[in-house]
Amino acid sequence: MKNKFKSIDLFAGVGGIRHAFEKAGCSTVYANDIEPYCKKTYDLNSNGTKLDVDDINKIDIDSIPKFNILLGGFPCQAFSIAGYQEGFKDKKGRGNLFFRIAEILEKRKPEAFLLENVKNLKDHDKGRTFNTIKKTLSKLGYHFKHAVLNSMDYGNIPQSRERIFIAGFRNKKHADSFKWPKKMKLTKSFKDLLEKDVPEK
Repeated sequence: MKNKFKSIDLFAGVGGIRHAFEKAGCSTVYANDIEPYCKKTYDLNSNGTKLDVDDINKIDIDSIPKFNILLGGFPCQAFSIAGYQEGFKDKKGRGNLFFRIAEILEKRKPEAFLLENVKNLKDHDKGRTFNTIKKTLSKLGYHFKHAVLNSMDYGNIPQSRERIFIAGFRNKKHADSFKWPKKMKLTKSFKDLLEKDVPEK
């Protein structure tokens, strides 16, 4: 089953989502992020495909290698409560990058996708932003589920970080049978992650 599915990693950051899918048997065939500072860490932590640093809007969609699953943690600053919440009208163009994902989905029609963003995406602009996203994905022929998950409930990680995840499938049966992972008991604390032997200063 290993490498049965090929994935692309968009808005990749340092590759957290990629590593989870590779552990599940996926093969990463393309990775992209516009931030050059991500590349050194990303490439050091990844075997095989390296990070392509470029504007995703300038990438020829046909040039992307064949893939089955699209992964995309598209920029969240435009929707975060920590920012100006300008959404699709974000002056830096970050809010409309979801539509670039939609273009790729429309042209390449992968079997599935996983999108990730801040919790506030669901309620941004009184829910209108998220409704636009849902309508767009439905028009493209995808069936999907969404949930807000907290990192402290999965993987035994002592960090409270709520994010919204959208899992979509072209096959409705696959979407209907998809289930979010069960919560895990948190047994680690932040102190467990600290180095024990450190300089006195």
